[in-house]
Amino acid sequence: MKRRNRLGSRALMALVFLFLYAPIFLLIVFSFNKGNSNIVWTGFSLDWYKSLFQNRLIMRSVYTTLLVSLLATAIATVAGTFAAIGFYSLRRRTRTALNTVNSIPMMNADIVTGVAMCLFFVAFFTFWGDFSVWFNSVQRVVVLPERLTLGFGTLLIAHVTFNIPYVILSVGPKLRQMDKNLVDAAQDLGCTWMQAFWKVILPEIKPGIASGALTAFTMSVDDFIISYFTAGSSSSTLAMTIYGMTKKRVTPEINAVSTLLFVTVLALLVIVNLREARAERSGEERRPVSRKLTQMLDTPKGRVFRRGAAVVLTASFLIAVVLLTGATNAQPVVNVCSWGEYIDEDLITQFEEETGIAVNYQTAESNEALYSLLKSGAGDYDVIVPSDYMISQLIEEDMLAELDYSRIPNYGLISDRFKGLTYDPQERYTVPYAWGTVGIIYNTSMVEEPITSWSALFDDRYAGNVLMFRNSRDAMATALSYLGYSLNTTDESELREAFQLLKDAKNRGVYQSFVMDEIFQKLEGGNAAIGVYYAGDYLTMLENNEDLAFVVPEEGSNWFMDAMCVLKNAPNYEEAMAWINFIASTEANLANMDYLWYASPNQEALEQYPAYYEELYGEELGQEAYDIIAAPQEVLDRCEAYLVLPLETRKLYNDLWTELGI
Repeated sequence: MKRRNRLGSRALMALVFLFLYAPIFLLIVFSFNKGNSNIVWTGFSLDWYKSLFQNRLIMRSVYTTLLVSLLATAIATVAGTFAAIGFYSLRRRTRTALNTVNSIPMMNADIVTGVAMCLFFVAFFTFWGDFSVWFNSVQRVVVLPERLTLGFGTLLIAHVTFNIPYVILSVGPKLRQMDKNLVDAAQDLGCTWMQAFWKVILPEIKPGIASGALTAFTMSVDDFIISYFTAGSSSSTLAMTIYGMTKKRVTPEINAVSTLLFVTVLALLVIVNLREARAERSGEERRPVSRKLTQMLDTPKGRVFRRGAAVVLTASFLIAVVLLTGATNAQPVVNVCSWGEYIDEDLITQFEEETGIAVNYQTAESNEALYSLLKSGAGDYDVIVPSDYMISQLIEEDMLAELDYSRIPNYGLISDRFKGLTYDPQERYTVPYAWGTVGIIYNTSMVEEPITSWSALFDDRYAGNVLMFRNSRDAMATALSYLGYSLNTTDESELREAFQLLKDAKNRGVYQSFVMDEIFQKLEGGNAAIGVYYAGDYLTMLENNEDLAFVVPEEGSNWFMDAMCVLKNAPNYEEAMAWINFIASTEANLANMDYLWYASPNQEALEQYPAYYEELYGEELGQEAYDIIAAPQEVLDRCEAYLVLPLETRKLYNDLWTELGI
């Protein structure tokens, strides 16, 4: 019986570990995939690791993440350790109350903490601006900066703040295990409190400090939400960069960096555990070298050395921060926010080399997320690249600055058919960036006949094999198009009819799932027959599954335009004009069009791209592929662009989407 129980326990444990680590193992395997798919294996390669270390955005975010994590861990470990010792010296009732308060940030939702800290910083900066204006007006000796923004400093403060409770939680139990009389005895024998700390307290709580520091470092590296609301436009952590990149798809580059993170944390845990095991086997808390070093530091000369070293290290840190800040402020900069995988990164390097202007490039995962960031005050960007309907909303809310087109001569290269569109009819706020269409992607080996209509998305023949958009505007658009209604309708009866069409299909089991990025893996791997997505992304999927086909349905569809805008009160307006003009050039548009598979609004780039493609790859670009990238006018004529909807209609969308249960 005992043998059977042991076998059952081991089998259960094996299943638990399989469930936990199988996804990580799969991620590691596909980080070595030769192709760009996360489900279709095309051969072993280290190319994605090479690409990772050449990826400017990822490497910069890795540097920021490590710097913030190390600094936050060091500061939080020191502060948390002494706070825990302070708690330990209090009466039990007071200590219990403070420990309860300390636990609140750990149990509190990260979104609440992140938004609260963002609002606090924004409120403080507003107060600081008013105070500095008054202070500078009454004296001229010291000039205070009148504008403070979110950045590395606020990011570091946020990380230190949410890490301290974890250190206190780790150190507290070790203090409670220690005999209080030890410290009193040491002081009775002539030790100062600091000497007692180094000789008595520290050896007892050292494992707790190490555990707290490791937890703090891991939490800092892993954090996304709090960083998202406190980093501003000049800093981006690895988690923020990866999350922004997944707007288009989870690339093998992300698999590669995730693999390196996993291996690093695993190696760190192994090293810590081996050290503790070795110490337990030897029965020694300290090695002879560390004991001699401690004895040396406890001498009068050692104490002077310790204090001097602390002063030097502190001064060096402050000087380095000042120098780095001065160097950053001395160099012109432009802060850009766009979508993940939405620019050929060589263009960023080229722009910096040609102009001497540094580019802080960040990404957002959706128009709605970008809007929320801007409204919260956390996004002090210069240039943003929202979609058409969001541009209309930003203009209505007076959040955009008018452009100085005299400084954007390349605006003249934009095709006239993409100027003066409904989102910016007077051509005052935008320069088009890229455009495309929405259509149906289907697997020709899994459907009975070529698809030409939106009806396929509601057809019981394909039950369990249809992938629908996981956002309300695009999902409702498919139903509205099928019913013959405008994508911008505000008629409640039409919207409810479209909603009912989606709901009935969902209830009948037509939809396998509601997806965004997941559509790549599902369609490339043949796990679904039909999906609705963007034309440019279809061409990416086609590289991994030649059975896929694309169609803009006969009823019409959405065609979208993303455009570059400058935020009102942008801190670097001149640099923003230079960036927009550079990106609007024919050369930049050709590079971007090849990288994105989205169409360029630059007329020269549209005309020259087939020849550019042939010269680059040594083969012709087929007319069918080109028409998918840049839909011909007859296709656009039956498509419709999104407009910003009235507030009451947007609320109805949200209510219907909530009722749909997605």
